[in-house]
Formats: sequence, structure tokens, C-alpha cells
Amino acid sequence: MKQSAGLVPFVLMAALCLAPSAPGQEQDEVLTNADVIALTEAGVPAEAIVIKIESTQSDFDTTVEQLIALSTAGVDASVVAAMTRKVATEAPRPEPPPEPPPAEPAAPPQAVPVPQPTAAPPPQEEPQPSGAAEPAATRVSVTPSATVAPFQPGSTFVDALASGGSGPEMVVIPAGRFRMGCVTRSGCFPDERPVHRVFFDEPIAVSSYAITFEDYDRFAGANRPGDEGWGRGRRPVINVSWEQAVRYAQWLSRETGESYRLLSEAEWEYAARAGSERKYHFGNDSTQLCQYANHADADTDYEWRNRYCSDGVGKKTAVVGSYAPNAFGLYDMHGNAWEWVQDCWNDHYRRAPRDGAARLEGDCSMRVLRGGAFGYEPGSLRAAFRTAIPRGTRSNDIGFRVARTLTP
Repeated sequence: MKQSAGLVPFVLMAALCLAPSAPGQEQDEVLTNADVIALTEAGVPAEAIVIKIESTQSDFDTTVEQLIALSTAGVDASVVAAMTRKVATEAPRPEPPPEPPPAEPAAPPQAVPVPQPTAAPPPQEEPQPSGAAEPAATRVSVTPSATVAPFQPGSTFVDALASGGSGPEMVVIPAGRFRMGCVTRSGCFPDERPVHRVFFDEPIAVSSYAITFEDYDRFAGANRPGDEGWGRGRRPVINVSWEQAVRYAQWLSRETGESYRLLSEAEWEYAARAGSERKYHFGNDSTQLCQYANHADADTDYEWRNRYCSDGVGKKTAVVGSYAPNAFGLYDMHGNAWEWVQDCWNDHYRRAPRDGAARLEGDCSMRVLRGGAFGYEPGSLRAAFRTAIPRGTRSNDIGFRVARTLTP
């Protein structure tokens, strides 16, 4: 492969910049948001910036506004995730309050039972695909019944079901804004335009994984959809129509007393991008796609396959969570199974809602699908890609995930 003559001095300069201090040398350097943006604009690879973040002290600001600013500046999603991890691991632990002086003995108060968090069910132990990667961030589990900091962005929880057991694991997505549609300006379709800004005034919760057979079978009872012989449990539910997905969300609302629903199309893209304006939440390079998505890879015989990597599954769905998540802690937003969203089909974004609400005008006999599936090429897995199908369709590559409103 030919190499640009001007690239060699740049690589040497970057290597000197990113080299760790010699033994015994003091680590005084502190990395800030501005430094990360400067390294990105200088063309330093995302992998090198992540190494620098992990080996250096930092003073990062990871508020929602700053996350948006980092994304706008073109900082890679893996770098943003590393910054968020650094803030979490370097946050000072609060000092315990001083013990009060001993008081006169008094009658013991009546014991009040402390509400116990409902732990999210762990994924079923199964061998991971060869393309699987480590999660992008460590998440802290929080439940609605907990008395400390519920519903903080990045926290996860499950709601108890009235009939027993628990609902799907949910992760809190921060309020914010983003540009929706063909932000890459190339390789897009007319129905991905015009690009427009969408604003979310309140955080919402989104299911960490697509709804699984394990989740759905509690609702379906004897009317369980077929699994194609691939297995049930923690695989995404398939062979469900849009109407069935809506009915599951309604059942979940009744069982939990909370407000569950399908995501709007704008919510889905905001959640999938997780601050990125690239083709995928991790960047533009489809050779990395096998770390994040089950799709038509090099091991399949599809004419349109991704010939550059293998995700280790083949022509069927994978167990949810088999691949690395995005910066919001959501799994399988690219590939595995298409996901129904609430919106009626429109072949453009003219007059699309700016508040993230579902678009309930247009051809409502057709509903929108997002995310791509195991048998599709990389282009169909892009965050901006959208298609539609009759709302009563059931297929072995279509599932869904749910959202939950957090405000009254």
C-alpha cells in the first residue's frame, strides 16, 4: 500500500505526543475537552486518543451540552465513551459524615423496611460471537424504588410486573438535541432528507436490548411467535407485527403502572447515534462493524455481504448483547433484527416534528423500520437508514424495543 510522504513526519510527531512518560517522570499533564477536540482535528486516530485518555490525568466535562459539542466537533464515539469512563472512575468519593456525639438512650423507633432494588436479569450464558467486543462503558444499576439519584443518564433499572417477574432492562437516555437524517452528506437516500434538528427536553428510558422472547413470552402466553428453530430465551423476539409490538407495550404499561410505548423514529435515531454524526455510532468504517452488529458478513454467501470482517453468527439472530454497546449503553442498534417504531411512513422529513414526537400523518398502513438485520448489507445498518413495511407484516428478521416516559 502506498503511503503519503507527508504522513511519516505526522505519525512520528503524534507518537512523541502520545508517548507515556519515562519511569520516574512526574505525570503532570491533564487532558481536557479542548485537548481531545484538538487531537481529533489534527487527525490523531481515535485509538491513540483513547490510549492517551486512559494513561493521563483528566479534567473532562461530560455534561449533555458538552457531549453534544464533542459530537459536533467530530470526536469519535469511542473517544467520548473513554472520556465518560474516565470521569466515572476519577470522581472523588464523598467523605462520610462525622459521627454524631452519643445521645441519651431513647425508645427504639419502629423499624421501617427498606425497599430492595429489583436486579435486572443477567443475560443467559452463551458463547459470544467471534466479533464480540468489550462493552464501551460500565453501567450502574439503579431502580425506580431506590431513594438515591433515580433516572440519572446512563443508569439502568427494571420495573416489577404485577403478574410476577420483571420487565425489560431499561437505560436512561439524556435530554439533548441532534441533527436527524443524512448528516454524512453522502451514501444517503432522498427519504433521509432534509436534515433537521430535533430537541428532547426530558430524558427517557429505552430498553437496553431489543425485546427478547423471554420478555415477550410473558405477555404472549400460548400465542407465542415462532423462533425459526434458532432458540428463544435471550434472542430478540421475531415474527411479530407492528400491532403486536404495540399491544406488548400496552400490556407492559398495565403490568407496571408506568408509561411504555414504541420509540418514535426521532427517538430511535437519537438513541442509536448516541452523539455521533457518522454512519454508525462508532464511526464510518464498516470493517469494524462486526464488533457491533450481526449482519451479512464475510462468512455468508450473500452477494451484498460485508467482505471485510466476520461477526461469528451467520444467517440468524444472535443473543442480545453479544456485541459492544454504543455510548448510551444500548446494544444491537445496528443489525440483528429490524425494529418497529411508532411513526407512519413519509418519504421525506419535511414538516417532521422537532420535539421528538412520533409522526402520525402520512401512510399509516405502513410503519417505519430501523436498524437493519442479520441478512443485510452495511449500508442498511446506517443510523440514518429507514424503510417501511405494512404494519401487519411478520418476519423472521423484524423485532422491536420499547421506551418508557420518566416524567409524569
